[in-house]
Amino acid sequence: MFLSFLPTESWMVLAVLGAALVGIGNSGEKVLSIRYMPDATTLMLWLAVSLIIYSVIFAILYPFDESVPGSHIIAIFGSGVMYGIAITILYRILRTTDASIIFSIFNTSPIFVAIFALLLLDQLLTFSQWGSIILVVLGIMILSREPSELNKKPKIYVVMALIICAGLAGLSQVASSYALTEVTPENGFWAQRIGALLPILFNLKRNSFGKFWDTVKQPRVLIFVLLVEAVIMPLGHLSFLTAMKIGHSVALVSALFGTVPLWVFVISTVLSTGKLKILSENINPRRLFMKSIAITVTVLGIVGITLL
Repeated sequence: MFLSFLPTESWMVLAVLGAALVGIGNSGEKVLSIRYMPDATTLMLWLAVSLIIYSVIFAILYPFDESVPGSHIIAIFGSGVMYGIAITILYRILRTTDASIIFSIFNTSPIFVAIFALLLLDQLLTFSQWGSIILVVLGIMILSREPSELNKKPKIYVVMALIICAGLAGLSQVASSYALTEVTPENGFWAQRIGALLPILFNLKRNSFGKFWDTVKQPRVLIFVLLVEAVIMPLGHLSFLTAMKIGHSVALVSALFGTVPLWVFVISTVLSTGKLKILSENINPRRLFMKSIAITVTVLGIVGITLL
């Protein structure tokens, strides 16, 4: 295991590090989608290529041990499929409903993780730990509230679909936690990528490959997308899996990793200020004040998790 030398207590650092790296990666994907990618499916194809390459390399270097039970292998592949389905559904709904509503509901997934971990893994939480998880989720939900031009109220079936997405994401993490009792983070890294690849492939269009090749021929775009999809995001994923492997509770690891939107907000705000202006996020004082409250609530939840 890459990070096997770390003490057990380091799961908290790894979970937050994973969230920060994924937050940086998500911000990079936002820049790519706005400035360099012709459409979302082109970026999705880049993600698919990264998933395939890493899956092949890690599968060769880190095959499953012969002693690993079949149920754990199925669980780790299944966790990737479930998360892939959740994300692809989420992106489809994003076109029809306010992003603020979508991400507020989707970011309740740590609650589902805690419930599924209790029901399926018998991982009990204290009252204080439940309170800390709820604080993190509440802070992220406030942080995700962002006015949209759509201004559409979601239909009941959209809300149900979002709850299912959050539940799938939570169940995916619980399945990962179960599998990681027998498999290594490196095993989980490539197995989950194969699982997540399947739903993504169904979303590609016939003309996606031509647009993809056009981006390959642009050196600046090529370097940027490789940095995001081949370096930052995989490192974030590995950090998260290692935290889950050595952590005491998948619910607490999930809550810390669920702070990804916090990092996205901080990075997007920095990229929208001063002379950078790489992004054009709304940075008016009222919004920043509300977001600072959200960050305070989230940090309090994180402190509670790390101290309890």
